[in-house]
Amino acid sequence: MPLRSLTLLCFCCVNHLFAQTFSAVPGPLLSKELQFEQANECYIYFNNPSGNSLQLHWRLLESNLPEEWDADLCDYGLCYIGIPSNGLMSPVYDTIQPYLKLIVQPGTAPGATWIWFRVYEEGHEDNFVDVFYSLYTPGTLAASAPTSSNVLAYPNPAQSVLILENNLPTSTIACIRNLAGQSVWQGKLAAQSQQTISLDQWPNGLYLLQNGQQTQKILIQK
Repeated sequence: MPLRSLTLLCFCCVNHLFAQTFSAVPGPLLSKELQFEQANECYIYFNNPSGNSLQLHWRLLESNLPEEWDADLCDYGLCYIGIPSNGLMSPVYDTIQPYLKLIVQPGTAPGATWIWFRVYEEGHEDNFVDVFYSLYTPGTLAASAPTSSNVLAYPNPAQSVLILENNLPTSTIACIRNLAGQSVWQGKLAAQSQQTISLDQWPNGLYLLQNGQQTQKILIQK
């Protein structure tokens, strides 16, 4: 394999050296309408079908929580004031589901927030699941991942093809992942260029285009 291709592969796919042993329930994306002036509890659970002992770390990757909102986090083990940058859950077996719980109170201010956590197994940081909270108040659209201004993906939602457009004056590396964190496409985009990707073999669902520190949410609906 050419060195450049090997570098791109390592850059985007290192996260699945270990087989995934747990999953998010009901799924990696929780989209929920919040009630004003209430403590809204928002759970994402994690299944452990192996029956073996499982201990999960979590790390906050991204949050655009409105300043007027209050939010606290609990995991399986501890509750925190606010949302810390990382934490460690208590170990569990298959009969217990560890979880992340956000307690969000929007007050009277409408708005939306997108919060992204990475949850990974103790001792195996490459075995992870990314989970997302898309939370919004009545009359507000669901929150989306921040949109990259340098590399754009369209049409969005996409059906048969996806076009990536690099607006930078230099080449850049981009990677598209599914919500399980698996890389489904990676490549180098030339400066001021477009690339068309066929979606014939891609399942419907939500994907994330990553370019440096920027992320864009892509929805595929055939």
